[in-house]
Amino acid sequence: MEVVRNVSFVRRLNLIFRFSYTFPFFMASVCGSLFAYLFFEPPVHIVILMPLVVLLLAIFVNFSNDYFDHKSGVDKIRFREKEEMAKAILSDSELLKRIYWEGNPFDDGLVTDKQGKVIMLILVIISVILAIPIVLHGGLMVIIFGGIGIFLSYFYTAPPLDLGARGLGEVDVALSFFMLVFCSFYVATIDTSNAIFGFDFLGTDLFVLALGEFNLNIFVFAVIIGTMVGLMRLADSMSGREAHIANNEKSIEVRFGLGGAVKIAKVFVIFAYAMVAVMIYFNPVFVILFLTLPLMLKAWKTMTEKKDLWVMRIPPLFFGTAFITEILFIVSIILIKAFDIAPVF
Repeated sequence: MEVVRNVSFVRRLNLIFRFSYTFPFFMASVCGSLFAYLFFEPPVHIVILMPLVVLLLAIFVNFSNDYFDHKSGVDKIRFREKEEMAKAILSDSELLKRIYWEGNPFDDGLVTDKQGKVIMLILVIISVILAIPIVLHGGLMVIIFGGIGIFLSYFYTAPPLDLGARGLGEVDVALSFFMLVFCSFYVATIDTSNAIFGFDFLGTDLFVLALGEFNLNIFVFAVIIGTMVGLMRLADSMSGREAHIANNEKSIEVRFGLGGAVKIAKVFVIFAYAMVAVMIYFNPVFVILFLTLPLMLKAWKTMTEKKDLWVMRIPPLFFGTAFITEILFIVSIILIKAFDIAPVF
């Protein structure tokens, strides 16, 4: 097993669990939950618990992804030139280097396979316990959403489906993040007293099907975040193209080549910012979402020029764009609520 450099205890934990890399997951749920809290007044404990459960599940998803990639050997191939990758990332931003993934913790000897299995089990158990109040609040709809989320998370890299290796990784990630935003809002606004159908189970609403609120603002924003994080995944896969080819994977950059993948990425960049323009139609405050444009333009330019190590430089830029977009949305809705800023149209 590979021996890694000496790092601090906190840095070691971050390399194993990728806490900073899970922030977009957590913040996506915060966006949906906070929007519900500010404008629809759902139960406070649900608003708090949902992002926490998402954070734990995000750690589980990334950790299990590392485990299965370690078992398949794809990351060992991918990070043979880890020093070049670190150099490329560092040259752009020290902050991005700190938040971006530097390698597989199993391959690096930071955690053993046996320890990994125990950690995954613990993460699942804690997540389930914290999710119980949410399930009791939302009933069957939470179970349905949760089932879809677990399916997308687990089979992202797990056999026999391994969606990421079949060209569906970007779709999986985009749909997952759309759900993190929209479903966090939707579940928070469910009122089981207005149930469509169901029956009492030990005095709970566990088997009650009730609907939440539908709001076009949060729906469109969920589409934006899903698109941006899907782009992040596409950029990340481009940097690992040789490893994917070596493992006979059929991801997008393998099917269409790097040139084709760049064209696809640019189409969805345009789509994402077209949706940001739609957000301004809902409320002018959302214009601040365009503050991420310089970072995205830097990624666009890097993809166009294709200079040395360009495939290693673009993933952190897409990461930063998605994460900052979530922060700006939170700032926007707080301003809208605090100053009661009405839509122009």
